[in-house]
Parts: sequence; structure tokens; C-alpha cells
Amino acid sequence: MTSDTTASWREIERTTVFSKFGRSVDRTVFELPDGRNEEFYLKSERPAGAVLALTPDRQVVLARQYRPGPDSVLYELPGGFLEPGERASEAVARELLEETGYHGQIHAAGAYWLDAYSNTRRHAFYATDCVKIAEPTPERTEFIDVVTLDLAQFRTRVLRRGELTDTAAAYLALDALNLL
Repeated sequence: MTSDTTASWREIERTTVFSKFGRSVDRTVFELPDGRNEEFYLKSERPAGAVLALTPDRQVVLARQYRPGPDSVLYELPGGFLEPGERASEAVARELLEETGYHGQIHAAGAYWLDAYSNTRRHAFYATDCVKIAEPTPERTEFIDVVTLDLAQFRTRVLRRGELTDTAAAYLALDALNLL
């Protein structure tokens, strides 16, 4: 008889070891399909969204800022956490305006898992006909330079060099736009 090595694991114990700014890390013990118990540290965050925003002349609107994890200034698609009860499309429209001052027509591109050790779902969107309608109003911990790049520059200077934090969302949006 063959065992199913992809069977669901059974959670035995979970303890939150850290929680701040909408993120937490849980120490979780699972019983594996072969009967052994193993300990994992899992990340948990609120759902979030990111939007590939295009102006009418196909410039990509980006937020460029220092990110403490990689200890580097990186490009980011505008986006952030969903507020309780907020739809993902509303969150990315709000974040696009807050972080960049731009507004556009929001379209869903898909959803994806943050990584294999997280329960976080990310929602990818694209926005068309984006125009600047206000000055950015970033949160108190955000220090953002708003940058626009044409699609070719975005692909070569940002995506291919690994200088974007929301790469999966960018590819889902580019695919939905038939721009890959």
C-alpha cells in the first residue's frame, strides 16, 4: 500500500511569538503524513493588494522607497493591506491614490499566495488611464518617491533586475493586459 505523501498535515499546536503592524509569526507544530511531529514558523498577514498602474501613454506608476527587509531602496507597485470589510479593488484604488496621487480604472488580474510559509493571499490588479489627481498622502512610516517608467524600462530596469517587491502581481497584471 502506498502512502499519500501530499496528504494534509494535522496541526497539533500553535503559539504566536510575534505580532506588530498587521504581521505575526506563529510557532506551529504539525503531525506529518508519516506520523512525525515537526515545528515550523509561519508568517501571517492581513490580505493585501498591489496594482500595476498605467497612464494613458503607458507609463507605469511606481512607488520607490527604502524597504527594511532587503535593506535597499526598491520599486513597488502601489498597494497595501486591506482594511477590515474592504474589498481588494477598493484597497488598491485607495492605496494608489494615497501613495502616488494617481487614480484610474481598476481591473482584477488574479490572486496568489505570498509564499509557502505564509497564509497570506495577495491580490493583483491593473489600472488603466491613470492620471494624477492629488498629491500623495503616505502613512507616517512611508517615505515614497513616485516614479513613472515606460513599459520597456519597467521590464529591463525593474523586473529583470529583481528591483521590484511585487513581482508576482506585476506578472499577473502584465499577463492580463497581454503585455508579456
